[in-house]
Amino acid sequence: MTPILESKGFAAAVIDALASHLCVVDREGVIIAVNHAWLNFKRENATAPVQSDIGTHYLRICRSATGPGSEEGEPFAIGVRAVLTRKTALFQMEYPCHSPTQNRWFLGRVTPLKAEQGGAVISHLNITDRKLVELELARLAATDPLTGLPNRRFFQQTANLELERVRRFSGSTSVIMLDVDHFKSVNDTYGHALGDEALRCMTRICNGLLRQMDVFARHGGEEFVILLPGTEDAGACSVAEKLRSAIAHMPISDGQNHIKLTASFGVTQLRPADQNIEAALARADTALYAAKHSGRNCVKSFAVLEREGGKLSA
Repeated sequence: MTPILESKGFAAAVIDALASHLCVVDREGVIIAVNHAWLNFKRENATAPVQSDIGTHYLRICRSATGPGSEEGEPFAIGVRAVLTRKTALFQMEYPCHSPTQNRWFLGRVTPLKAEQGGAVISHLNITDRKLVELELARLAATDPLTGLPNRRFFQQTANLELERVRRFSGSTSVIMLDVDHFKSVNDTYGHALGDEALRCMTRICNGLLRQMDVFARHGGEEFVILLPGTEDAGACSVAEKLRSAIAHMPISDGQNHIKLTASFGVTQLRPADQNIEAALARADTALYAAKHSGRNCVKSFAVLEREGGKLSA
């Protein structure tokens, strides 16, 4: 127990009972007291012999932080200074503080001491359980439950960010839209269980041929979309052809029935003039429509169709 806490036994007992890692700093930001949770956390995470933080400048600790979450050190120091100078009565911020074995998040909270000499109380509460729940809910909200792929909403958000990058830096990014041919007849003939398995198989096959940076999402039903950053129209057509061939040769079985799938593909490149990703998806859908009316199981490029047949509606 530090001297300042020993002088007020009741307050010391209360502070030490708190689960938050807590320290008290003077008006200059120098640590003058810490509680048991603070000391225990430091011992559990130390890579060298533990030294007392009493007398250490808290703002200097923030600004010299390293590792995951260290980029939050300077904003947190600014918030602490705002409380110490009475510019604000409360500052709080969530930040990551991951260990080598566990992802962790904390809520840092700074409130002023109501004492004549000034200073502040700084607490760090472990909010990892809550954060993991939030992240899982966000993942579920952005994930198609059948295939495990990102859903339409996630794709649109990501693709619109990529479109903004294309506008600013004149990069090349393309979109592929694919639709499984005659999928309704698969469900009608063999049942939805085999139909679902067919979509899962197709997802695995396509994921294996795409780059980590590509975004492969279920757009709805048997329709899927792929975002290919850094890829021009010709390259996207090549990718689509590889996917088309892989799907056509993909074995699907439920132990009794053996079926084959094919898919049709529409390809377009993002354009700086696109107002949003829907403009590009409309072109890809036009190309997909052309692929279906060309016998299915093929790839069509909007740019090629545009050159060969004049201006298309999209």
